[in-house]
Amino acid sequence: MRFLIFTLFISLVGFAQDFSEIELKTKKYPGLLSAEVLANEIEKDFSNKEDQVKALYSWLTLNIRYDLEEFYNPNRVTKMTFRYQTLEERDRKLKALHDGIVKETLSSRKAVCEGYARTFAKVCTLLNIENAVVEGYVRSSSNRIGRPLQGPNHSWNAVKLNNKWIYVDATWGAGSENNGRWIRRFNPYYYNIPKGKYFKTHLPEKSIWKLRVGRIEKKDFYNQPIYSHEFLKSDVELSSPSTGILYRNSQGNVKLELQNAEDKEILVGFLGSTTAVKPNTVIKGNKSIVTITPPTQARALFLLINREVAIEFLVQ
Repeated sequence: MRFLIFTLFISLVGFAQDFSEIELKTKKYPGLLSAEVLANEIEKDFSNKEDQVKALYSWLTLNIRYDLEEFYNPNRVTKMTFRYQTLEERDRKLKALHDGIVKETLSSRKAVCEGYARTFAKVCTLLNIENAVVEGYVRSSSNRIGRPLQGPNHSWNAVKLNNKWIYVDATWGAGSENNGRWIRRFNPYYYNIPKGKYFKTHLPEKSIWKLRVGRIEKKDFYNQPIYSHEFLKSDVELSSPSTGILYRNSQGNVKLELQNAEDKEILVGFLGSTTAVKPNTVIKGNKSIVTITPPTQARALFLLINREVAIEFLVQ
């Protein structure tokens, strides 16, 4: 486990170099600040709009901690309702509600996804950068494969730079949960998520944000395997299967096919097991055909590439 954590840290440090100079400036910002002060600091240090958005991403991911206690609070309010008589009154109340979320996020230095997204949006607006909060769906566990949620479970941001929309998830860029604890770990992958891989992790609820990237149905989104950012930022591709379920054949084996993995170390782990095993891997050109016999009781399988969890499947 120490080896796995160490290699993950090294890979993220190497990938994060584009933010190193930006971080040197943003880490000097005052401890307690408002959205207006944060926007002023960023505008003072960065004249380029793209650098301003990167600076905001850097600051939020390094300074706002995910609020696991609030996320797991059974009484957490996920939807706010209020009465209004005119559209102007509605917009005014919505703005006040969102500003309250931003203020709480910056004062407490912790938030769930909406706090990250609303703060990102507020500061972008103050910087005169066109943006929107995107609500939609994400998946992080094989338990969700083939089991769509009825309503959105996540918020992130769309930002318009150089007349093109990019997609930014500061929540996932800040770290992740591990055994009930929040581990802060800066992750630049979720700044400007590659559009060709966007639907592997994020699915917008509103059609306008979906169609700007491509076409996919919710059921197809949920039928996919669970991909790690380590896998998605590599040039390795999963050729087969196209869904997140591996079916045992008559011999009890499951098979998958990868491209561009011929020089990688491939291991397989199973949910509930602390060890990974080496599968039978046949290489044909740039294709790697991986075959393994899961234990009878195994219901989820993890593919590891160079000792990092890459893809998660269900097994039937």
